[in-house]
Amino acid sequence: MRGGDRFEVLPDDLVQHVLSFLPSRDAVETAVLARRWRYLWRSTPAVRVNGSGDGFRLFVNSLLLHRDGASPLRSFEIDADLLIGEESDDDDEYSYFDPHVDLWIRHALSTCRARSLTVRIPLPADQDRWSPKPFASPHLTTMRLQGVDLDHGSLDFSCCTKLLHLSLTACSLDGDAIVSPSLERLHIMDCASESPIRISTPSLRHLQLSGDHDGICTAPSSLDTMPCLTNASIQLTGFIEGGDGDANAGRSLILRGLSEATSLELIATRSDGRTIFLRDLAWCPTFPKLKTLILNEWCVYDDVSAIECLLRHTPRLESLILQLNFKNCPTLQVEGEGNDNTSEQSILNFEHLKTVEIRNRPPYYYEPVVYFDTRIGEVFKLFSDLGIPSSKISINYNTEGQPSTYTQFLSAVIYVKIPYKNKHIGQIGPCTWLP
Repeated sequence: MRGGDRFEVLPDDLVQHVLSFLPSRDAVETAVLARRWRYLWRSTPAVRVNGSGDGFRLFVNSLLLHRDGASPLRSFEIDADLLIGEESDDDDEYSYFDPHVDLWIRHALSTCRARSLTVRIPLPADQDRWSPKPFASPHLTTMRLQGVDLDHGSLDFSCCTKLLHLSLTACSLDGDAIVSPSLERLHIMDCASESPIRISTPSLRHLQLSGDHDGICTAPSSLDTMPCLTNASIQLTGFIEGGDGDANAGRSLILRGLSEATSLELIATRSDGRTIFLRDLAWCPTFPKLKTLILNEWCVYDDVSAIECLLRHTPRLESLILQLNFKNCPTLQVEGEGNDNTSEQSILNFEHLKTVEIRNRPPYYYEPVVYFDTRIGEVFKLFSDLGIPSSKISINYNTEGQPSTYTQFLSAVIYVKIPYKNKHIGQIGPCTWLP
């Protein structure tokens, strides 16, 4: 308050914790603040570097060289352009990946004992990806990789004996299987592969597989038994390599490995994704623990037999959510409390079922517009035949956050703040026209 250092009362480990949220270059620059700060950056529990070029390479080399190796590293994050361009003898320019990155990661995992590793490689679509060496660390618990090429060796994480969370985004997968005995959370998003990938993660609790519509989503050839699985989200929204063909005939690709889940989301927006799900239903297992099931229109695209099959294999289901694309708000036509005359239907009494929600899902902009108004009537009839009472069924016609009519859209009040000389002037509403 009187010109003194207000941080001087804080212990070093607390100051270093604060510095760990800064980019490492900024953390190093705090060395000029005071004599006490001169070496605090050397023991910060996080290293966060981003950049490119020779200057960036020299900085990271110096940072890791001078860092206190006795201080455990909580997190190592690198976001960098690793391509180096050179001219050959025939004046043709070629590029290769900076070999320093492998040394940095090896140093972070072995010497600094990093518990979390994040690598993001921004590359143009027509460039080769960086291919790391196999990962091995007894300390690593979290790994996030984006824009890298993982081959057979680097897809086997068995040597990372404490790895719990693995996230792969926009990566190229070139191998037979993703293997990890310890993994509990696995996210694979927008990744591509020339052939289906098997997932062998017996300790997995949370699984997310999704593909962007502009990319290629790889469906696993099989999911090994996951007895600890609780939540799974499978979103086949991209073009699927290996989704069809005789090579996958006669076996379940996805559903059998998800049989222990308590919450399950199955989404497919293209024909090859629907093909995988529908083919899996031929070997559909029972889901004895499943309580929440989320489906989109793939399960009613041709008829309602797919959703009927799933309902007959989920004896403890509590919540069913159907995301369909329908043009007009349907009229609920489930008579009485359903028919339960046959012995088979009496077994399917759905005593645990609490809610069935049908949501209107507008098509993605890349999808052809296909409405399922007629199919909803068949769904209602199926519910009635299975003995599901109408009191448990609700219809959400409006898309959340979107007005259902143009009049409601015009009546929405929109406030616009206009900065002018550090002041805000003007509020416009209700809006009658938007450019």
